[in-house]
Amino acid sequence: MSRLISGQYVSTLVNRFFWVIKLPLQVLLLSIRVLNKVLVHFVFSKIDVALSRTARKRLAKKTPVDPNIILFITFQGEYTCNAKYISEEMIRRGSTYNIVWAVSPSSQGPHPSEMSFVRIGSEDFYKTAAQAKVIVQNGHTLQLQTVAKNTGQYWIQTWHGSLGLKRLEGAGSDDRFFNEMRTLQSRQTDFLISNSQFEDDVFDSTYWPGVPVLKLGHARNDILFDHSTETAGHLRRKVLTRLNVTDTGQNFLLFAPTHDEKSFGQSFSNLDFERLREVLGSKFGGTWEFLIRAHNSNKNSSKQRFAGLPIYCHNVSFYPDMQELLMVANVGVTDYSSWVCDYILTGKPSFLYGVKTENFDAVRGSHHDVEDTPFSMATSNAELVQNISAFDQHEYESKIEQFLEHCGSVDDGRAAPRIVDKLEELMEH
Repeated sequence: MSRLISGQYVSTLVNRFFWVIKLPLQVLLLSIRVLNKVLVHFVFSKIDVALSRTARKRLAKKTPVDPNIILFITFQGEYTCNAKYISEEMIRRGSTYNIVWAVSPSSQGPHPSEMSFVRIGSEDFYKTAAQAKVIVQNGHTLQLQTVAKNTGQYWIQTWHGSLGLKRLEGAGSDDRFFNEMRTLQSRQTDFLISNSQFEDDVFDSTYWPGVPVLKLGHARNDILFDHSTETAGHLRRKVLTRLNVTDTGQNFLLFAPTHDEKSFGQSFSNLDFERLREVLGSKFGGTWEFLIRAHNSNKNSSKQRFAGLPIYCHNVSFYPDMQELLMVANVGVTDYSSWVCDYILTGKPSFLYGVKTENFDAVRGSHHDVEDTPFSMATSNAELVQNISAFDQHEYESKIEQFLEHCGSVDDGRAAPRIVDKLEELMEH
């Protein structure tokens, strides 16, 4: 009666009628959406993968190799690492080759005008990968992108680690990813470029059994042997300008942990930055600020992890070239990341700080006992402060020399020219 009086009787009946009809339709629509997602994820996506692999193989088979094209690609999807310094050596020589880089859509650049750039995963990327006479990579990108190798091509692997502070991911396990990459890499890679006898042995026992190794050094490390004030000043201006950090003559500690695998990674908030500033100033003099770099796999979440950190802590996670940061840093700290094995070539102080060493040893592990390296390991802020206070430069340099000799390192600042000599030989082959 109340709905009759209020004038809502018929409209209420109609609404209820359509609600009864709409409910099963909504259930049907939801079922269709769920079915679509299931089919796409478990069926159609696999069909697409199979079709794409067939298409890429056909593309490689039908595309003639161009002896003038060389392609560079890094796992970071950036213009960086060994490939950057190799390609820049080619430019310095006035190379007439068509130098092409494959980068991710989010690449920070800058991208030099002397080179061409294609987006990883695009049609142009696969066409270029089919055409290039030589392809240089520093990870598993070609394999993960299911690039088909063309007849007459050379695939060169430079890798991105150094001297094995931590073991290669998946190495030595029965992990499906490791086995797949091992099969592909060992079959498709023509040459490995290493910087030491140590790396030769590690490479052969992991992803590249039987692959010929060229012990030419890491091109990315050449810059670390440049001790000129001109280079140091140029890189400091370049890095700080890009980071929008005012240069007040301050010193910098670079903290760059490895990626968080099975939760053994390092949280930025674990560090007592104020106490570290005090001990650094007391030990080495000057004022100190912090350059903090998340691993490439964690950098997208780094902004949230910086919330609440002091203003003298700078997020450099998106700075593409690690070696330039190494040149600017006065002290280096990491948990287990192998960049510190590059950093010792500068002779500047470096320290290990690992809170969850047991987890790390269980999941990944290191190729070296800490006692056999130049580094001291701290598992707390108090230990890190103590290690910095007790640091002895002469003893540190002696340990660096022994460590590099033990590993059989050949890095000497002239790796890029040696590598380019080999690449030019392959391009003309």
